[in-house]
Amino acid sequence: MKKLLVILLVLICAFGTVYAGGSSESKGLTLSASTGGMSASSAAGRGLAKFAELVNEYSEGAITVRVFYDTTLGNSTAVVSGMIQGTVDIGICGDSYYSGLVPEIQAFELPFMFESKEAARSAVNGEPGQYIIDQLSSKGIQGLAFWEIGFRQLTNNTRPVSSPDDLKGIKLRCLPATYQVAAWDAAGAIPVPMDVSELYSSLQQGVVDGQENPISEIYANRFYEVQKYISMTNHVYTPMLLSMSGLRWAQLDDAQKDIILRAAKDAQQEVYSINDAEEQQLLDEMVSSGNLELTSEIDSEAFREKMSASYDLFEKDYGSEFIDMLQAE
Repeated sequence: MKKLLVILLVLICAFGTVYAGGSSESKGLTLSASTGGMSASSAAGRGLAKFAELVNEYSEGAITVRVFYDTTLGNSTAVVSGMIQGTVDIGICGDSYYSGLVPEIQAFELPFMFESKEAARSAVNGEPGQYIIDQLSSKGIQGLAFWEIGFRQLTNNTRPVSSPDDLKGIKLRCLPATYQVAAWDAAGAIPVPMDVSELYSSLQQGVVDGQENPISEIYANRFYEVQKYISMTNHVYTPMLLSMSGLRWAQLDDAQKDIILRAAKDAQQEVYSINDAEEQQLLDEMVSSGNLELTSEIDSEAFREKMSASYDLFEKDYGSEFIDMLQAE
């Protein structure tokens, strides 16, 4: 009897060891993913939903991604911090939120860096984008793929804006990034760095007079409800980086990593398609609602000249190597 009990105990321990060390296919793997303040209807929100769907499909149900929208897991700043600490598995955030880790990433958003979406996409998917991903990997963040919010436009409640002269006295919410603040200050506005999660109420209460965001975000966050004028400035292209906690990434095997990377790249195309198909449609809808007056004729050269001060500041801090890399793409 004692011999039988010993055999049973050995078998139970062996089974427990195999189960504990088994693959995600046997146990299942659940990951959390956050939009860092962006809504489910935004391009980022829909892209993250597509990413979760593709991960499930490519892993044949072995990996599940639970998507959290808006600020359920915190704003973008909190999500980046959470990924470093390992409390958030996956996040999609505008590139400026990674600037505390890799300051050079801010060069993507220097004013008028890219002449077209095609040029911008080539840069983030080429050598410059890979450089940033490599730098982040040593900071506790594993970059997966650059998505995009798109080219940014200007809205405000004070007056139509077609040139930098029209910005005088306008309190403008901008990205919490050094070179964005410098660019808008040089252009004549009063820049107010602020997380996007605080922006609607700040516009509504008059804390700021205006803001600048891509059309998809202006629409998804309903900023047009509390703004009177929109100017098609196309002043900055904003990429978003889908990334993963370095701690969580290190726990995955090679097959799991391949699935995550493949889904991230394929979902990128979903985001691109959404932005390409909907930008004009969303703009027309916002203007036709009667809330916004559209200004299409913009003195881009005047804006470019005024805002070029941010390039000088960037090069003073980090040299011109990364800017040269971007412009060579």
